[in-house]
Amino acid sequence: MSYDLHIHTIASDGADTPQEVVMAAVAHGLQGMAITDHDTMGALAAARDYIASKRIQIEFIPGIELNTDYGEDEVHILGYYIGYEQQAMEARLTEIRQARYDRAEKMVGRLQQLGLDLDIEQVKALAQGELIGRPHIARALRQKGWVTTEEEAFARYIGRGQPAYVPRYKFTPQEAIGLVKEAGGISVLAHPGLIQDKQKILEVIRMGIEGLEVYYPEHDRQQTREFEALAVSHRLLITGGSDYHGADSSLNRSQIGMCGIDAVMMGILRDYHRSRSGLV
Repeated sequence: MSYDLHIHTIASDGADTPQEVVMAAVAHGLQGMAITDHDTMGALAAARDYIASKRIQIEFIPGIELNTDYGEDEVHILGYYIGYEQQAMEARLTEIRQARYDRAEKMVGRLQQLGLDLDIEQVKALAQGELIGRPHIARALRQKGWVTTEEEAFARYIGRGQPAYVPRYKFTPQEAIGLVKEAGGISVLAHPGLIQDKQKILEVIRMGIEGLEVYYPEHDRQQTREFEALAVSHRLLITGGSDYHGADSSLNRSQIGMCGIDAVMMGILRDYHRSRSGLV
């Protein structure tokens, strides 16, 4: 696959800088890449400027991943070709980042009540960007030796239903889809295979989502075939990506380019964007 459309940097919960993910994409021979940090556009200008200054031959798609809740499920909405300077988008993202920080403080407080020696400053030190989330808490717990992996941190302490879990701010898939559209972007449902209630996938499609992330490291072959068929039947765009978080990540997201789409599918996505934007 030549295009990895799901990559994270230190601006959210990734381990690499925007420049480092660009060079990793080049090293793996990718023709194109999208940075899709959680709830922030903080890495986009840096990546774009680095590519231009070094005259790197790679197609860069500015993106974002918006975390929403829908009932008992987390639903993530990817946005592609979003406008960097959209004030409405940035204002909402600022609210979300503050809510994330407040939530992280509450979760750290609950961990302290459980007898775990952790404070918010240790978590902030791991969050090199402007956003703090549960993955940073999980990394802090791993560094302190309270867990051996980030997955264990979620399973024992900070996952839904666990003793240090705090419900997230209210942000719905419908609002996220609208926000992406307002920013001039294309909305795509991220990793549908991770959504527990499969009926919600159809409900998000009815909300007006424009694409489906069919190709994803944690989708098995059967799921991939099912999502391909679903995308075709509903005339949705097809995307894919590695969900790369860093080479040292303990998650199944440690190799850039391990999943994505080919040049033909990228051409369809590109043409859709150009047509809708009046560029053809």
